[in-house]
Amino acid sequence: MTSQKRRRLTAFAAVVLATAMSSLTAFAGDSSARHAGAKATVVTDLWFELVGQFQNSGPGVTPETHIHYGYLAWIKGVSAYAAPPRNETNARFTFFADGRTSPVIVNGPLRAASRTGTLALYDNRSTNGDWTKPDTFRDGTPILRASYRHEPVTSTLTGAVNLFSEDTITFTRPFETSHGLVQLGKVGETFIERYTGQSNMPGPPSGYFIGYAVSR
Repeated sequence: MTSQKRRRLTAFAAVVLATAMSSLTAFAGDSSARHAGAKATVVTDLWFELVGQFQNSGPGVTPETHIHYGYLAWIKGVSAYAAPPRNETNARFTFFADGRTSPVIVNGPLRAASRTGTLALYDNRSTNGDWTKPDTFRDGTPILRASYRHEPVTSTLTGAVNLFSEDTITFTRPFETSHGLVQLGKVGETFIERYTGQSNMPGPPSGYFIGYAVSR
């Protein structure tokens, strides 16, 4: 092959490579644009199930503080686990809440109080939930925040706890799922929570619970 033919082949190959790279760049740009413009599916009929623990401040602390934390065992329209087993170590979605408690109301063996605070749900890709480390349940990306008011009722005879809560969404954002972008509810919408639990005072934790949340 003459040097002239080699130069022609080299020039031709350079043109082909430049064209291919240009096409790939354009495709990547279009793909990014499509993703950026994708619309999220907004789930307004919320339903998720929670597994958690809670911790109350010690006796005599004023105001009495409270946290509860854990993971979503089931969530409507979205896969709740990264892999088996179905527990806190593989839960993709976690929650963490804090609040303050009003003075306790006493009625025989029952103790009731009103509590206000903030609940946050997280897309927790690290799947590192650890009951001995409550902060592991809030080290993901926030996907929903809500203000809440709830009433826990505890039996001093059995330690059983029942709780009702009303939550108002103050923040929500889309997140990626195998079905595309999903958003849980809209700002201003409300949902209720109901928990059944068992006191473990003084702990830690102060108690355990399992419950659910649904749109009003």
